[in-house]
Amino acid sequence: MIRPDSSPEVHELACKLGIDTTDPAVGIVVDCRRLVDSWVSQAGGIGPQGISDISAFESLITRKLSMVVEEIHTDEDFNRLTDKYARGLGDYVFAGLRAKFDDPELPAFGVLIERNTSSKTADDLFVAVIDCRDELTGEKYARRYFTKWHEIAHRLTTHRSSAEPAFRAHEDPIETLVDAVASELGFYEPFLGPALKEVLSNENWLTFEMIESIILRVFPQASFQATLFACMRLMPTPMVYLELSDDPLTIQKVLPNSAAYGHWLSCDPPIGNGQIRESPSVHSTRLCCGQIVHRESVFCRVAASELLYDEIEHHLCDFEFPKLGFFIGRFPSEPSARATANAVAHGHRGVLVHAQARRVPGKVIALVQY
Repeated sequence: MIRPDSSPEVHELACKLGIDTTDPAVGIVVDCRRLVDSWVSQAGGIGPQGISDISAFESLITRKLSMVVEEIHTDEDFNRLTDKYARGLGDYVFAGLRAKFDDPELPAFGVLIERNTSSKTADDLFVAVIDCRDELTGEKYARRYFTKWHEIAHRLTTHRSSAEPAFRAHEDPIETLVDAVASELGFYEPFLGPALKEVLSNENWLTFEMIESIILRVFPQASFQATLFACMRLMPTPMVYLELSDDPLTIQKVLPNSAAYGHWLSCDPPIGNGQIRESPSVHSTRLCCGQIVHRESVFCRVAASELLYDEIEHHLCDFEFPKLGFFIGRFPSEPSARATANAVAHGHRGVLVHAQARRVPGKVIALVQY
């Protein structure tokens, strides 16, 4: 039986992988995690005598998957790949990669290629090409870590057996699924869990500084946003990530973690069929896509002034969440979040315990916890 929010493509992939479950998306993620866990166990587990850090973990996984990673840092790297794989080894698909990575309509961030001229037992049977250009300002450089794990996740799912290179849109159901696998493995819980517990210490909320500390010590190549999303996925407390445009301060994305959805499910009763109230309380802030955050709101003072804390305790917020859709109860990964539908499912009221906001190029990001 296919769950209502599962796509036929994901169901078909689960069948190909031999996964028999009523929830094929979750089943595929769990299957990949179990396979990787078995490899880690065989290698001595996580620790000084086994897999010491995320770099060693990546090496183990790519070795098991007979794949290598090639990074593109300058345009000259395309010539290098052409010389190495097309002219040198006869894999001519590498000669035309630049056109796809520079496609103005749908530029690729990464691609996984099975080499036609390689032995099926070769260490480099599969090659993941990752675009890391524009180090100072580029989105591709910022997302290089997650892109790499996205291609590794393809090798575990769509490319577990032979497959042709495929370029899909971010909102494609298969890409969303692969994002979930990438987040699960790129921020492997045996590394992320202890790091998150350490930075939280006795606190009940997550801060941007905690995220930056985890990146510095555990995931040095990861982007801030991807790490934030991974931490939110593990947090047991309800929290919501917001993206806002500036002047006026307008909410563009409302992305809750699974605990926030659970909080909504426990509300009795939910607030109205997709509507909070026609006239929200003057003592509360309405947080939904398209909402202008008014200057009299205490949340606006946090966001506009970039304060870590303000007088937010016991401040009420009316949340309106987008449909859970295909996110299978997990907080979406960085690319998936970009494709989240703005359609409202339901809403509820929460009492804030912490809020933080920061200006980044072109927008304001915020994290509210309740």
